[in-house]
Amino acid sequence: MKKIVWALLCLLLSLSAREIVDMGGKKVEIPDVITKVFGTSPPSTYMIYTIDSSLIVGLNFNHARGNNESSNMLDPRFMALPVVGGLQGGGNSMNRETLLSLHPDVVFLWNNDASSQLAQYLFESSKIPSIDVDLESVESLPKAYLFFGEVLGKEQRAKILSDYATKALEKTKEVVKTNAATRPVVYYAEGADGLATECDQSFHYEAIKFAGGINPHLCTTKSGMGLEKVSLEQVILYNPDIIVAQEREFVEKVKSDARWNSIKAVREGKIFLVPKVPFNWIDRPPSFMRLLGVRWLTHILYNTPNSEQFTQEMREFYKLFLNIDLNDTQLHHILGRV
Repeated sequence: MKKIVWALLCLLLSLSAREIVDMGGKKVEIPDVITKVFGTSPPSTYMIYTIDSSLIVGLNFNHARGNNESSNMLDPRFMALPVVGGLQGGGNSMNRETLLSLHPDVVFLWNNDASSQLAQYLFESSKIPSIDVDLESVESLPKAYLFFGEVLGKEQRAKILSDYATKALEKTKEVVKTNAATRPVVYYAEGADGLATECDQSFHYEAIKFAGGINPHLCTTKSGMGLEKVSLEQVILYNPDIIVAQEREFVEKVKSDARWNSIKAVREGKIFLVPKVPFNWIDRPPSFMRLLGVRWLTHILYNTPNSEQFTQEMREFYKLFLNIDLNDTQLHHILGRV
């Protein structure tokens, strides 16, 4: 009798499962209905958040320690989730016991060799289906949204976001094409001193490159982490038209630092701080926010769209992807205007 019951149970379980092919080409058997998911790095976690934040069971890091304005914009339930860690930059900060206690139906991995190798160790023995997603390029986002929608059973919502992504990328390409003869040299300043940057082929520079920026730092990336050290003398030789910076400390100091005054971008006041609310617009992590980030980049590189058009586009983006109605104070603060 017990054998019959067990056989029936196995049959029922098999009927409630389905097989998919993930974005890395791997066949994965997953539950037919998914209610609990975990993303092993912020790019996948944030993308799931825009589709249905209630599905997420754990965080990659404690968001409450970050920007207070960002925290206030995010779903309180999301903010209160346990911190599991993740597989960022090829490293492993994941607490496997915490993850197992949350009983996720599936985990999503950013499709790269380092995370896949770690996943083989972390998830195979626990029988949690691990799904690779391709989020490396901003152009992969429309397809990735459709894939997430199919896996999570949220096709309608994902299609809306995918369609927006496609249109945003098409608009950006058209601006770059129109301004092909005047593409600016853009130095990407990272770190408090602005003397870390990215090689021209690095995915960390990818959003700037997609928006038409020319990277003067031609090199081969030493690691996936990037942050290549350069000297001020190198930056002076590059003499960029525009500087896009990640750290407010650098932006505030460089304008009064005589050593940087010979650089065109500094003399002309074309130094722009990357917005980071609620997530970074272009990199670290390179999330769905790049869809707005590339539009912002075309605005600061070519003034297309103009300020009024861009702020309207920004409001629409926050409402659609994050269900946030931006007021004027929030908008100006995000853009660093107050």
